[in-house]
Amino acid sequence: MRGRLTAGTMLAALLLNVALAGCGSGLPDGADGELADDWVPMAQVKAVLPEVGSCFDSRPAPSVNSFVKPVPCGDKHLAEVGHVGTFTGDTEPGTEQLAAAYAECDTKTADYLGGPWWRWRLQLHLTIPMSRAWDGGARWFRCDLVEVSAANYDEAWTERTGSLKGDKPAALLLGCANAVSKDDRIDSMTEASCSSAHNAEYIGFFRAPRTLPYPESDRQWFALYRQCSELAAGYVGVSTSQWFRLSTIAWPAYPEAWAAGDRRVRCVVYFGTKKIKKTAKGTKGKGLPGF
Repeated sequence: MRGRLTAGTMLAALLLNVALAGCGSGLPDGADGELADDWVPMAQVKAVLPEVGSCFDSRPAPSVNSFVKPVPCGDKHLAEVGHVGTFTGDTEPGTEQLAAAYAECDTKTADYLGGPWWRWRLQLHLTIPMSRAWDGGARWFRCDLVEVSAANYDEAWTERTGSLKGDKPAALLLGCANAVSKDDRIDSMTEASCSSAHNAEYIGFFRAPRTLPYPESDRQWFALYRQCSELAAGYVGVSTSQWFRLSTIAWPAYPEAWAAGDRRVRCVVYFGTKKIKKTAKGTKGKGLPGF
């Protein structure tokens, strides 16, 4: 409570002032002698509503103080607000409400960016008010867009200058990459030009069902691979019945974010030890390994 009086201390101070004033001729004009009848109840005090297009230099976090001030987007910052939505009801949001908010963020930030956020080297973070602000009536949620140094790593946040709305640097657009596997897992991915030799290409994104647990078993991972492969089939331009001919990499959100309702999964088509020097998009399988 540094530099601020508690409500009890404020009341004591007011009582002292009134007691001292009682030695005078009477109450000032407009005073009725009732101390608390005109006070706004604490639960009705609402925090500042975030604005679309504002930028923040603080690290993304699940919840924030409602009074954190934005910075000019022309200055260095980490997050840019692509949409502000509203929760309904008085109960703090659970996984179901958070998952619905993420889905709304996906749609609304696409309008802001001019395309779905996952096409670029960006991440989408959902930010909600802290419990104290919620108790005070705040019901907003922020859809924060954050540039990352590597699309397949959470928290690889990087500072940027300038707004993401409108024209964006070409280097932010995701395309092809070189993936390195280790012990049957992808150890790293480095972005590459699609005209140079590469063995992977970012092809899409989906949100897993709310009921799906974070993948740990082979069966759970297969459910993600299957959906990524079906996306890959559409990307390549072949029938979905040929999904099994396309190996894919599935990059889900990290476990803590998954448990909090963020069921994002990035999909990458993967050619293993084989490499190509063109995009796989629209090739109908021609010239691709496995076809």
